[in-house]
Amino acid sequence: MSIRSDKVRLTLKKAVSEIIKVEHNFDVLVSVSDLDISPDLGNVKIYISVLGDISSKNEVIEELNGNSTNIKNYFPKYVKLRKMPSINFYIDETIENAEKMQKILDNLN
Repeated sequence: MSIRSDKVRLTLKKAVSEIIKVEHNFDVLVSVSDLDISPDLGNVKIYISVLGDISSKNEVIEELNGNSTNIKNYFPKYVKLRKMPSINFYIDETIENAEKMQKILDNLN
C-alpha cells in the first residue's frame, strides 16, 4: 500500500467515525474497526464493530449502507480526492471469531 493510500485510509477512518457519531443516533455502540481501500482509491470497504445482538448489527449495517451517499458527501471536508470512492459497510466479526476460537481452545484443555 502506498503512503498516499495509507494517509487516505487513516483520514477516512477518522472521518467516517466522526460522521457516524454526529449524524447517526444508534441505540448500540458503533465504531469503525477497519477500512480497506482499493489501489485506485475507487472502492472503500468499511468494517464496523457493533456491540449488540445480531439484529442490531444488521440494522446498523443496513442504515449505513442506505445512507452511504450522504456519508460520502462529507468526505471532501476531510480529504481531497479526484473522485469520490464508492463505499460499503460490513460487520467486523473479528471479536466474535476470537471468542469462538478461545472457547474451542478452552474446551481442548
